[in-house]
Amino acid sequence: MVIIHKHSSVPEFTRLRQKGLFIFSILILGFIGFQCWAIGQKPNLPGSTPWPERSITIELNGEVNRPGLISYSQPTRVRQVIQDAGGLLVNQILSSKEGARILNQDMALTVRSKDHGILILQDPLSAKALWVLGRPIPLNRATAEDLDRLPGIGPGLAQRIVEYRERCGGFSSLNELIEVNGIKEKTFEKIKGYLTL
Repeated sequence: MVIIHKHSSVPEFTRLRQKGLFIFSILILGFIGFQCWAIGQKPNLPGSTPWPERSITIELNGEVNRPGLISYSQPTRVRQVIQDAGGLLVNQILSSKEGARILNQDMALTVRSKDHGILILQDPLSAKALWVLGRPIPLNRATAEDLDRLPGIGPGLAQRIVEYRERCGGFSSLNELIEVNGIKEKTFEKIKGYLTL
């Protein structure tokens, strides 16, 4: 008696079909991913100048509902920053000119109420904001409290740094810190990365 094994082509056909479906699915997902990427790209129209791609941080203080740091991926307007901070605390009107002002760099804005409107004061980011953002603080603007946060600098040494700065009219180089009584080379190496002029 001879036993004949029939070779069935059904499992082979199923495997080929599954492989085809898998490859088709990968192609579809790739196409969808490309479309999503393309939609996110900004068109470069002739004659247009796109905003530079970088983060802008605004430190908002004063008479707003939620003061603090707000970051934007592109330039924004004063009106938008105040709106993002929950609006004004006072029942005053922001002038259309002031509200339309474009903010295209890091800065601190302080909102104050004035006789018949709102006054917006503009300054560089505070040392506290720079600490939060992990950026170096400006040595010539830092307070004793700001300097006290540096590793190896206590309140007394921080005060001596401020006094030296006032006596000499400011630092012209970070290396001048070694001239401050109490700052040795080792301490200077620890703190110089946290500071800028």
